Amino acid sequence: NVIKMEHHEHLPSVSALAKEYAAQGHPDRYVVFAESIDGSSERGVYMSLILRPSIFPSQAIFVSPAAAAAAALALQEHTTENIGIGWISDLYCNLEHIGSIGVEGKLNSTTSYEYMIVNFTIKLAGKNFPPRLTDMVRQVFESESASIPMIIAKNVLDKFFGFYITIKSPQKMMNSYKNLFVMRGVCAKCTVGGSTKSCKILGVDSATCALIVEERDGKITNITTPKEIVIPKKLKKSK
Repeated sequence: NVIKMEHHEHLPSVSALAKEYAAQGHPDRYVVFAESIDGSSERGVYMSLILRPSIFPSQAIFVSPAAAAAAALALQEHTTENIGIGWISDLYCNLEHIGSIGVEGKLNSTTSYEYMIVNFTIKLAGKNFPPRLTDMVRQVFESESASIPMIIAKNVLDKFFGFYITIKSPQKMMNSYKNLFVMRGVCAKCTVGGSTKSCKILGVDSATCALIVEERDGKITNITTPKEIVIPKKLKKSK
């Protein structure tokens, strides 16, 4: 149950390195973390977590919501702004997109995983995470030598594993996810039956993680894959 984190100031891609490590046999809970990627000077939490899970593919759908809820709860401790989750696992600050969670895996049979990789991408813009507040958090939680991205990354991981150990009975985690969900009432476009329609987002199904939308004619539809929905980067609520 020990988490081992490999820290980098900069990497071209944390997920590419994590996949290479996973294929080489790096252990469960090995983390590749960088504070910036792709030549950008923008600081953030760029992190890929290797898992060796003992779960069925049907249970794996809850890993992404668990990671999103963990990240949102961790970020709330570092800002006074409104942090929330969009479907499936995008992260928003004051309804503006600031990050996302991605999950990929390799099956070694139809019922078990060789590995899964959970990718966190979170931008820590100064307007949302001001130095004065984060410095106060650093004094409380870590030594002065720790960077703010590192502190947040550790906080995210701590909260994620609190959810992860209950992934086979995810109701409590999904309640946290739905409490942080900020897309209720948002206008979007969905593709149903080959045609694109305007819709309003109503919520998320706790049992399947499907997005529940209301079409213009009042029909309620469940969206199961991201390609079926177009969500604006800046969320706007319908009237």
